[in-house]
Amino acid sequence: MACQAIANIVKSSLGPVGLDKMIVGDIGDVTITNDGATILKMLEVEHPAAEVLVELAELQDREVGDGTTSVVIIAAELLKVTIAVAVVD
Repeated sequence: MACQAIANIVKSSLGPVGLDKMIVGDIGDVTITNDGATILKMLEVEHPAAEVLVELAELQDREVGDGTTSVVIIAAELLKVTIAVAVVD
């Protein structure tokens, strides 16, 4: 559920008509962006599986420089399908 929550946070910022997110930091600073890597960096994630998705986005940004939102959404969907298959078996 934590991974789905992370994916849902960035999902609406995907694509050419993606929405901007306004993020208010700890000291009141405001950031407006539609970059998945920036959004995920500013989140305070504690769940271990969700942290893996954030790290995945950071690696994608470091290696390629683009596609962070897509990678997170695809990974979350793969996890959802894997869990559904495990429950059936």
